[in-house]
Amino acid sequence: MSDFERARERRDRAFAVLAVLLVALGLFWPMAQGLVQGQPRFFEWDVPEQYWPDLIYLCGSLHEGELPLWNPYDRAGYPYFADPQAAPYHPMNWALCGVGGPAPHWGFAQLRVVLGFVLAGLFGLAWLRRLALPWSAATAGAAMLMCAPFMRHNWELNLTLAFAFAPLLLYAIERALQERRAIDGALLGFSLGLLAWVGSPPALWQASSFGALYLLVRGVTIVRAEPAARLPLLRTLGLGAALGVGFVGVVFVPGLELAAHSVQSGRALSDIASGGLELAQLDALVWPQPGNHLFVGWLPWLLAPLALGGRALPRFALVTAALAVALALGTNTPLFELAFEWVPGVALFRLPHRYEAWLGPAAALLLAGGVARLEYVAWRARRVGRGALIVAALGAGVALAEGLAPVAAALGLAVLFRLFVAHTERGAFGLALALLVFVETSATLPPERHTRAGAHPGTDLALLETHDVGRGARYVDEFGVSCRSGTRTGRRELRGYQDPLLLRSFERVMAHLRDAPGLLPQFGVTHALQGPHFLHGWDRHFAPPPDELRAALRTTSLAPHVTRVEDALPLAYWTSAMGRVRDRASALEVVRTLAPAPVAVLEEGDDATWTRPGVVEHVPATDWRSERDALSFRVDAPEPGWVVVNEAYYPGWVAEVDGRPAPIERANGLVRALPVPAGTHAVTMRFEPPAARWRWGLLLSWCVLLGLLVRQVVIRRRTRP
Repeated sequence: MSDFERARERRDRAFAVLAVLLVALGLFWPMAQGLVQGQPRFFEWDVPEQYWPDLIYLCGSLHEGELPLWNPYDRAGYPYFADPQAAPYHPMNWALCGVGGPAPHWGFAQLRVVLGFVLAGLFGLAWLRRLALPWSAATAGAAMLMCAPFMRHNWELNLTLAFAFAPLLLYAIERALQERRAIDGALLGFSLGLLAWVGSPPALWQASSFGALYLLVRGVTIVRAEPAARLPLLRTLGLGAALGVGFVGVVFVPGLELAAHSVQSGRALSDIASGGLELAQLDALVWPQPGNHLFVGWLPWLLAPLALGGRALPRFALVTAALAVALALGTNTPLFELAFEWVPGVALFRLPHRYEAWLGPAAALLLAGGVARLEYVAWRARRVGRGALIVAALGAGVALAEGLAPVAAALGLAVLFRLFVAHTERGAFGLALALLVFVETSATLPPERHTRAGAHPGTDLALLETHDVGRGARYVDEFGVSCRSGTRTGRRELRGYQDPLLLRSFERVMAHLRDAPGLLPQFGVTHALQGPHFLHGWDRHFAPPPDELRAALRTTSLAPHVTRVEDALPLAYWTSAMGRVRDRASALEVVRTLAPAPVAVLEEGDDATWTRPGVVEHVPATDWRSERDALSFRVDAPEPGWVVVNEAYYPGWVAEVDGRPAPIERANGLVRALPVPAGTHAVTMRFEPPAARWRWGLLLSWCVLLGLLVRQVVIRRRTRP
């Protein structure tokens, strides 16, 4: 390559990166404008309420030299390592912890969102360039990936950040198919890990299923052209699959176990397909509709005929786009029901409309393929005069002002094409196309881009300190402070985040709080912090409003929205009032009628009818010590009985009484209990779930990857001329 060609290559690359950054700036313009004006905006929904607290918990743990398995400060405790949305293994989160410290500012959680869109564009450039497409085509396709329906629809969710690594997966597939080296197989497995570690099982499924179809089509094409490539290709893909199992298993296996205990278990087809699109909504594919994110713009469809006349991949893109739409319709077409019955994985994920994710890479392939073939019709454009060019430009402006997206796109493309007719493969043309893609697809974006002005919720923690809330006890924070204040400050909080993998036992307790507020002191809640949600007012509360709470329980009002519960049971206590019922629902029903009462209602027994006991003696535990994955205390049992620990029950907890193993059972429909003989005893509990052993697989996969990287560096140095 000559010096001139190198300089032009650098210039084209710079235009491509600039296009990605400008599209990201346009997508997040309200945030950028707020920063410039000194009025920062914050994301609504999950960023402040889930991802920011999870990031703080991870960063605080890492700075103390831990990678915890359990979070005792949220939802009465939950298996942190099994919740994929916590994303404890992703290098991006570790880097944010390194920069942001043990308690990163909420801006770091927002930075993750913006980085997701930027990475989607950069990985898209790498993938499309790997297909030997010119810079203009790769740049336009990368912009399409950033502005695709799935990215616009889910905006600030882990769904979006995870799917940003989908083009990296496609790039890794191309490298494995073309190079067939061990390092390429390792990159393929690593890209699967990056997809999984972000913490969105649905996005992992959408990206990997599209990648599997892509690999099948491309692999068959390459093997047919080069039969001798079959064995090297199988070795490379086999290594990638093996490393992928190690990288993905650490999230997937515990997540499956958690799903079995969550509100997601036992879903039927009718439950899953309820989120399908209606046939009447399909006009959004070709015309932008407010609130409907199927629109990919007119450029991919305008250039599709050119793309389909070339390579096989655009034809694959058209087929997968049709499949995406058919699956997104749910039970409105027979295809989704067939996939539900016969394709492993489909039944695990709700909301069929999320198959719109496939439209992003499909539209990018159609757009990039069409741009790459524009040179074949360039000679016709040379005959267009300046007058016609001016008329087309004016027409495009009028059509855009009138909301005529197809006309504006067609005329805009004609103007750009004529202006760059001799340079349709260069980066400047790609930059212009990327901006046109953004202008088209941004027509349906909400003006505020899911951001909100004003003070960030959850940043005022003075309420906790003023009333000494949550020190050695548990409280319920229903937006008195907000944003999972317990997880962020190391205090035990009952409500926590209501995510799709919520433990079923916990969800049932929360559903009964309005009718049975006695469950609050039953499970050790000493304070109730209540206030309006920053988006929904008082519509998202489980516990009764402050006035009703004070009328139902013996309480003390500390402030307008701060109530102290006087009869809260300890976090651990001995009791002799034990009985067994048939199942968890029966146990919770008994506790509802008794609460607050120091009892141990166990399961897997006769469905006996409990009556309210008289005065029940209980002995609070002493010397309580709690860590993230363990706790210990002492209890003085006047006679044989049971120790109730008001922490959520989950498989994997083990207990010892005076150094001897003791069984743990679920009590009162939610918490843990273990038998103890009479006397003073030291009790310890540790969280040692078998699924955590997958961390060794993760460590092994990392070692193999790093070893192959070192080997590749050595080989390159030895072969360097």
